[in-house]
Amino acid sequence: MNETAPAAATPKRRRMGCLPRALIAIGGAVVLVIAIGFAFDQGDNADQPQHGYDAGQAEGYAPGTISYLEAQHIFVTRLPDGGFIALYDLSTRQQELGGDCRLQFQDTAGVGTLDPLAGITGAIVEECNGIRAVWRADGKYAFGADYGDLDRFGTSVNAGGHLVIDTDSRSCTRSRGVIGVKPYDQRRCEGAR
Repeated sequence: MNETAPAAATPKRRRMGCLPRALIAIGGAVVLVIAIGFAFDQGDNADQPQHGYDAGQAEGYAPGTISYLEAQHIFVTRLPDGGFIALYDLSTRQQELGGDCRLQFQDTAGVGTLDPLAGITGAIVEECNGIRAVWRADGKYAFGADYGDLDRFGTSVNAGGHLVIDTDSRSCTRSRGVIGVKPYDQRRCEGAR
């Protein structure tokens, strides 16, 4: 008699569906992203990249002084209280008319009837084609053949004590209608020219 031996029972495998596999893959990806973030110091509390121009050690600018960064076309005014103001070296009029007369700081220039800044003497001056205009060291328009305050960049001092000038945007005065004629608007302008 030919008897066949009973087949050995094979254990049943539990089948895993798509959902558990997808959850495991997503969990692994999240862990990987977090690990990369820690490795490269990312996130809201991390040291963020610097935007703008690093103008060097803030303490290198004496209070009550005006420095000119020629390559960047920026005046840096260090106020007596330690604050900073960064000003573009091309007046509103020159920008709107397409001129290229750059401003200069003159330590003997006055600001006319405008109250001077405490602790700072001199003014920022434009002398172009026999025409003169003057601004106080904080960029406030004083008098002359121009109009509007000087364009101002944001400033900050980073964790390393460096003055950072935000050259990505600036505040500026622009004619609303006809160039050089009131009314003027204060607005945000794009970067440095």
